[in-house]
Amino acid sequence: MRGRPELEIEREKVYKTKKNPNETFIARIIQVPKEENMLDFMLEIKHLRKKELTYKNLLVTTENWYDSFRLARGDLKWVSLHTVAVWDWLGHKLVEVAAPTGKENYRISDDHCSAYREKQ
Repeated sequence: MRGRPELEIEREKVYKTKKNPNETFIARIIQVPKEENMLDFMLEIKHLRKKELTYKNLLVTTENWYDSFRLARGDLKWVSLHTVAVWDWLGHKLVEVAAPTGKENYRISDDHCSAYREKQ
């Protein structure tokens, strides 16, 4: 069926999962309903061998309507063997994290994030 997808997200849902080539780390983006018509997108990085979470943080909060929702669903990539980064669909890097330590190498500001979303 064509048209815009249904956007009602009622419970926490994994949007995207990615493993490192050597299967050491796993990173995933989770969609969490925040309040009426709002969604939180969280990034989790888990060490598969140690079975512990090294990073869990909010990427962005966005309205649950098609264009905003589409922008917030990030593109998850390994920048290097031990570094994961998330870009939105406009090409803005949202965050870059060293997976073993959970230390952020880069993070887009919330002000910048909301500014470009309002322009759409």
